[in-house]
Order: sequence, then structure tokens, then C-alpha cells
Amino acid sequence: MNIIELNEQRLPSDCYVFKHSTRCPISAAAASRVRQAESSLPLYWVNVVEQRSLSNWIAAELQVRHESPQLILLRSGKVEAVWNHGQVGPQAFSE
Repeated sequence: MNIIELNEQRLPSDCYVFKHSTRCPISAAAASRVRQAESSLPLYWVNVVEQRSLSNWIAAELQVRHESPQLILLRSGKVEAVWNHGQVGPQAFSE
């Protein structure tokens, strides 16, 4: 898995975005499952506590209500799928 920490308000047209809280055990479990997944697409990682402005930008830019943990699949710059909480896992990476 090609994990990239998101540091700017820009995403490629095809990627995954994983938003999680470093203070939440549910997020920690989801993060572990995401790290074990396989994908040919890049995965952009956002820590919602430490990177609040980026997390808010993603929610506004993609028009996806913020939840954490949250995995978003972008295809051609559009949201194709969103998984929240316990839905976040390897099955989301079937592409």
C-alpha cells in the first residue's frame, strides 16, 4: 500500500483518502486494517485531530459529511464510494 500523508489541499483524480482520529480506538483499529490492505491506487492519510483544516477541506471539497474513521474512493475526481466506522476495511480496496 502506497500511503502518503496529505499535507496540502490537493488530491489526484484517482485515489483513496483515509481520515482517522489518533484519539479513537475505533479509528486505530480501522487504521490497522487499512495498513494491511492492498491497492494499486495511492492512499492519502489524514489525522483529523492534528490536521483539522485538511479534514475540513476534504469534507467541503468532496461534499462528504465528516466522520472518523472514514475512507473515500475518488475516481476521475469524483467520490465513488465512502466507508465509515466499522465499514472501513480491506473489502473497500477491491477496486
